[in-house]
Amino acid sequence: MAFIEASAVSKSFGTGPSARHVLHDVTLEVERGEFVSIVGFMGCGKSTLLNIITGLVPADAGEVRLGGDLVRGISQGAAIVFQNYSLLPWFSALENVRLAVAAAFPAWPRGRQADHARRYLEKIGLGSALHRRPSQLSGGMRQRVAIARAFATEPTILFLDEPFGALDALTRANLQQDLAQLCSSAERQVTTIMITNSVEEALLLSDRIVPMTRAPRATLGRPVGVAMARPRTAAQLLHDEDAVRVRTHVVESLTASVHRAPRLPPLIKSEASDASDTPLIAVPDRTEA
Repeated sequence: MAFIEASAVSKSFGTGPSARHVLHDVTLEVERGEFVSIVGFMGCGKSTLLNIITGLVPADAGEVRLGGDLVRGISQGAAIVFQNYSLLPWFSALENVRLAVAAAFPAWPRGRQADHARRYLEKIGLGSALHRRPSQLSGGMRQRVAIARAFATEPTILFLDEPFGALDALTRANLQQDLAQLCSSAERQVTTIMITNSVEEALLLSDRIVPMTRAPRATLGRPVGVAMARPRTAAQLLHDEDAVRVRTHVVESLTASVHRAPRLPPLIKSEASDASDTPLIAVPDRTEA
């Protein structure tokens, strides 16, 4: 039995003819200690799936189990890193992390919580910015605080929802390496599911990559393992034969899902179409000008 199991998960928003069918019959298995990335186009339902797996959002059909137990709400020992930092603006970086440590280890005295928070901020390269508030930090530094906060709780499960999506390329590359080091050097075995639309990011960090088809009724394609040794570099990914194989599989799977996507009705009615077809949408005649 896998550590995390999502079985036949489906999800829609709205009811009746206007319902938006996002996920259909999604099944995923993640082994303990494994780093799995789900890769897909923007808007295909990746974040919705992650929210269901974490317990933030209920599925319409199917179920999610963690260690054999049915998931009902956020599991103890799980940490989530979102795209938008989610830091409290009136607290310093140190206090933002300490509050998470206090929630995870309420029996610890405040001084020990602060020391523990400081250690993880230093690991992520923010030892000189401990007492700055989020408004005094760059976007990359805020995301470092969010990552330090997640790891400071010493989670057994880590959920990452496009954690670097809003960052510039250089900051993103640096944080990817920081995350890889934290995952490999964690005191406890961390099982990780990451949502991303970057194949290269998934290649850099993952043990296994799962492509996701386009919405509506998105589902997961055939996963592919990444057998490359760690640490990995972006330069290595360009020429390594296994990286080329994995990249090709993921890109072809994503491309195939586009070709299989349902065709939308035409926006402009052709002269040969029947009167019962899609209503005509007026298009201004620009030749008159």
